[in-house]
Order: sequence, then structure tokens, then C-alpha cells
Amino acid sequence: MFLDSRSDVSSPDSYSYSFEPHFKYGSSIGLGSTGGNPFYAVLGFRAWLPDGTGGKAHELAVSNDGRIFFRSGNSPTWEGWRTLLISNEQGFYGIGTTSPTEMLSVKGKIRAQEIKVEGGIWPDYVFKKDYPLMTLTQIDSFIKLNNHLPNMPAAKEVEKNGLDLGEMNRKLLQKIEELTLHLIEKDKQIQKLEKRMSKLETKPNSI
Repeated sequence: MFLDSRSDVSSPDSYSYSFEPHFKYGSSIGLGSTGGNPFYAVLGFRAWLPDGTGGKAHELAVSNDGRIFFRSGNSPTWEGWRTLLISNEQGFYGIGTTSPTEMLSVKGKIRAQEIKVEGGIWPDYVFKKDYPLMTLTQIDSFIKLNNHLPNMPAAKEVEKNGLDLGEMNRKLLQKIEELTLHLIEKDKQIQKLEKRMSKLETKPNSI
């Protein structure tokens, strides 16, 4: 373990069997300065095979402003630096963004096999007798006035603020349950009409 010259630019084949910490000028490694402190803390290492031959070398750089970078390379040149993560004084972390505003802010797409959102009240209260279910006439009037469903965010609001997945799933289920109640009520009305029609059809012709 050693400290190299701050302005020295190492090549991938400079690493052997050890982890080596370095302090380097940002400009010398292609990262630029970090405000008042132009130095980066760099950890370099290289994977070695049992026969003593080396694979790719890797460097992890930490900047004064909370950014973490990574690069790999084969002799004699490095690949470009990639920003892994950035953190700020609020304890927020960012990927693909320089200004995280949440515990984890990601600018870009995320692909996962499963996402679990905890918390929130599940809307089974819709089926309680005292639930204030809007009539279809009231919903129709609301839509004509606002161009979106009641208790749902408008398009401009979502475009500006995004949406909470857990809250949106709750609202969507609430709408499904309300729609189910309306369908049940309509089915009852249809059954009554069918019974009336059946009775009328069985009456003898009075003419």
C-alpha cells in the first residue's frame, strides 16, 4: 500500500497483486477538479490468475463533492470513467443525477423482477355501508368539469411531480371497488327490469 505522486497518471498494467491507494490530480486522470480540492482518492487493483497473468485493472475514485467513479482497462489505456453514485449532506444518494432529492434518486430506467411498496391503507373501506359512493351522474359531471376521475391526479400534476406507486395502486383499487359496486347495482336493476318484462309478456292480450 502506498501513495503515488499526485500528478502521476498510472496505466492499467501498473497494478499487480496489491490494493493500492493513490491521491491524484483530477485533471491528470480525466475527471477535472472538485471545487477547492482538485485531488481524488483512488483505489486501484487488478485481477490476477493462478498462473500469474493479469486481467483487467480497475480503479475506484472518490471526489471531494461526494461522487464515486469507476473505470477499467487493459494495458496500456483505461476505459472512460463511469459515475457510480453521488451523495450529498442530506444523506441522499443519486444514480445518473447530480442533485438527488430522495434517499435514492435515479435518473433513467430501472428494471427489477419485483418491487415491494410498504405502508398505506388498503381501500376495503369502500365496501362499508357508510362509504360516500358517488353516483354515476355525479362522476359524469365531475369528469366534464375536470377531465379526470375524482380523487385521481390530473395529467399536469403527474407530469410535474411524478407519482407514488403505492398511493397510485391504492387509488386504482379504490376505483375498481367503486366500479364493482356500480356494476352490482346495475345488475340488480337489470334483473328487476327482466322480471317486469317477463311478467308483461305472460299477461294475456287485453285487446
